[in-house]
Amino acid sequence: MTELPTIPDPVRVTLDPDATAVLVLDLSDMFVGQTPVVAQTIPAVKTLLDRARAAGARVIFSLGRVAEQKVLPDLDPRPDEPVVRSSAYKFYGTDLEKHLEGMRYAIVVGTAANGAVMYTAFGCCQRGITVAVPEDGLSSRDPFSTWVARYQLLDQPGFQNKQNEPLKPKMATLTRTDLITFGKGV
Repeated sequence: MTELPTIPDPVRVTLDPDATAVLVLDLSDMFVGQTPVVAQTIPAVKTLLDRARAAGARVIFSLGRVAEQKVLPDLDPRPDEPVVRSSAYKFYGTDLEKHLEGMRYAIVVGTAANGAVMYTAFGCCQRGITVAVPEDGLSSRDPFSTWVARYQLLDQPGFQNKQNEPLKPKMATLTRTDLITFGKGV
């Protein structure tokens, strides 16, 4: 049997809040019911959101296309925080790109790590946005799918950061919510 490759450890990142958007993908009442592990990520995501909002970073939510879905109450979007609705690729059929105008960085959290997180992070990189993905803000229906997403985020075609170099321009970096800080003009 072939051994799985090693994924580098999460790294510390400091982001300029004026140039950073936090994308909260599909953390809804529907997914927490279908994927109980989602609930384990909520405290870390909430703490990250509180810190990002206090620093002045932009926050954007997404939900799937099912109308009954609602963002989990612990994460409740504020009135000025947009919510886009799409399939796994959150740029498809939405105005997400408009909401990201002027952003150099995106922090991407959510479920399914091997769908919405992976595809949307790739879309950010394609648009020249450097992505930070906190591992403690990721979930999938099974642990292997989350592993695949972590691996693939660093091995995206054309945007490889296999050594997990912190904030390598236009690529993804694996981090944790407690390793993310905000600093003006960084």
